[in-house]
Amino acid sequence: MSYLLCMDNVSKSFGKKKVLDGISLKLKSNKIVGLISPNGSGKTTLIKLIMDYLTLDEGSITVDGISAGPMARDVIAYLPDRAMFNGNRKISYAVSYYETAYSDFDKAKCEKYLKTFEINTDETISSLSKGTAEILYLILTLSRNTKLYLIDEPLASVDPVNREIIITTILREFNEDSTVMISTHLLNEVETILDEVVMIKDNKLFCHKSVEEIREETGKSLNEFFKDSFRKNWFGGDK
Repeated sequence: MSYLLCMDNVSKSFGKKKVLDGISLKLKSNKIVGLISPNGSGKTTLIKLIMDYLTLDEGSITVDGISAGPMARDVIAYLPDRAMFNGNRKISYAVSYYETAYSDFDKAKCEKYLKTFEINTDETISSLSKGTAEILYLILTLSRNTKLYLIDEPLASVDPVNREIIITTILREFNEDSTVMISTHLLNEVETILDEVVMIKDNKLFCHKSVEEIREETGKSLNEFFKDSFRKNWFGGDK
């Protein structure tokens, strides 16, 4: 069986602090995968290692059979957890940049989404609310037709109505050759679209299962399972 993303015994430390310890993970195509661990658990570090923006201490990563690096990035669309353009730039500049930088960018799809969310390309990025700017960056990322989408906390400032529109009209528009990994804490909103979840606890892979498996095995929703798995007992450490 072929896998789109393979991580084998991946470890990463910053100084004396171990952030990821022996993570092995395989993801197939045509999946929406939630990366849903608490803050500081290594989610962003894991994503940056896949992008080869950080150097592995141990292990290996391949994407579509290509070792993590510049060539692998050609099949990855990455949405970081920070602004991607100078706020003084017009939205039309951002669209043109993507059209020039990525041969797989679908401008017609992008324009359709911009129209759905009533985003005027003549406006500057700084004129947008924080939530609308997040929507803009998500639209740009998802308008690429590629193999793997890595999306880091995309909906934190988006209002509930627009979250639902994003989830129902965008995140399900992936072909069978693509997979999206989305790092988020908004489990109630995204649970209905997730096929699988990946959880990291104490620097190690804690859980990689389908959402349906979790429901059947625990009798709990994903949100309940997450809370129970990471709940603190303030008089004696973790539960």
